[in-house]
Amino acid sequence: MSVRVALILYAAAALNIAAQNIDKADQDYWNGKYAGPASEFSHQPSRLLVDAVRGRSTGAAIDLGMGEGRNAVWLAQQGWRVTGVDLSDVAIAQAKKRAAEARVRIDAVVDDLDHYDFGRARWDLITVFYMHAWYQGTRPHVIERIRDALKPGGLLVMEGFAGERELMFHANELLRDFGDLRAIRYEDTNDEADWAPGRHSHIIRFVAEKPN
Repeated sequence: MSVRVALILYAAAALNIAAQNIDKADQDYWNGKYAGPASEFSHQPSRLLVDAVRGRSTGAAIDLGMGEGRNAVWLAQQGWRVTGVDLSDVAIAQAKKRAAEARVRIDAVVDDLDHYDFGRARWDLITVFYMHAWYQGTRPHVIERIRDALKPGGLLVMEGFAGERELMFHANELLRDFGDLRAIRYEDTNDEADWAPGRHSHIIRFVAEKPN
């Protein structure tokens, strides 16, 4: 067997493993969100992210719950080496199309974040946008996974809906969860959310750096 054929077979097997770890009902739900013309979300890069990385050296970045690639593609345009993970194959196809149109490269992965290996000390930047329900549903293990995956000096950027309901971010929660990181920015505010453009929502924004 040639090396090229072996690599193709290995990649196909990896995709099959990832697909087996995706809940089909969840995937169908999010596919509907990204395919549906009525879904409201910003297609521009996050203002929080743009501010957070301004003046920083580029490196390896991962966008957890990438969606259709608005942040991942923008990061790649700035020179970051970007991996984006999402369980929606519709969103991943859209992200790949956006990257091709922008003439940049991103590594776009269809997988469940509970299954995907974040690695250890692997990323200079980790972004988590509007994944509050996933985050709450996987605490406390997710905290350790994100912390361990950051390189020393790496940046964590998070934003999502907040409130009293179980799957929302709660007041000061991220400050406590990542208390060993150096908090750079924390906002608990009513503002225009990326997933509800045109109206004000209760959201939390968080930027922190892992000590060297």
